[in-house]
Amino acid sequence: MKYFFRAGLAAAALLLYMYGNAKKIHKKRHTIKLETKKGFRPFRLLFIADIHRKKLPENFIVNPVDAIVIGGDLTERGVPLTRTADNLRILTAASPVFFVWGNNDEEVGERGLRKLLAHFNVTILENESVELFGNPHLKLAGVDFFSDTQEKLEKAFSKVDDDTVLFVSHTPAVFKYLRSAEDPAFMMAGHTHGGQIRVGRLGLYKKGSLKKNGSRYQLITNGYGTTSLPLRLGAEAQYHLLEFIPVTGDLLR
Repeated sequence: MKYFFRAGLAAAALLLYMYGNAKKIHKKRHTIKLETKKGFRPFRLLFIADIHRKKLPENFIVNPVDAIVIGGDLTERGVPLTRTADNLRILTAASPVFFVWGNNDEEVGERGLRKLLAHFNVTILENESVELFGNPHLKLAGVDFFSDTQEKLEKAFSKVDDDTVLFVSHTPAVFKYLRSAEDPAFMMAGHTHGGQIRVGRLGLYKKGSLKKNGSRYQLITNGYGTTSLPLRLGAEAQYHLLEFIPVTGDLLR
């Protein structure tokens, strides 16, 4: 009997610990030196994905940023639009906001969410690229979670030439379909939650990370919120403040 009582206490303590972990949000700072042929001015970008049911604090953004990218799953089934509106109000008050669809976003009703995004002047990237900061050679490309992989990538990069490109997808599974002709300098995605609940190295997905391969970067975030269960273990909740610095001319050699 004592064994079961102690086991129950241990399980309860672990659940409380994981619940507390899910509430602790970590701001990750990264300095990214991007190789560029055409050049761009340094800029700061905030990347956040998988907000789900979370409410952003009013003081969420304390440092100036030039752009914000929402990597999908801004919301999910059961989340009132008023809460999503509050989150968008906080984000759009700081800078222009760009958004790609995640797998849970449609659950609240696509029509209503589109109206809300339009109200806050959020740019939805649906298999397309846009110029950043008026620079025709610095672009942000994004894809729609719900369309065919190869077709959407071709559309997203159809107006990209010899440009410096940042690429966002809700799921990192898209990365493997990128061809050498597309080859963005920086890729970012969410969706996996870093496995959300991990035991050591074991988890449903790999833990989020920032990796550099040659001159190219790949960021997969653990995400801000949680899905199914409001619990985390071994995969901290996070969002990212990225400072991009151009590397040009002789520095490329």
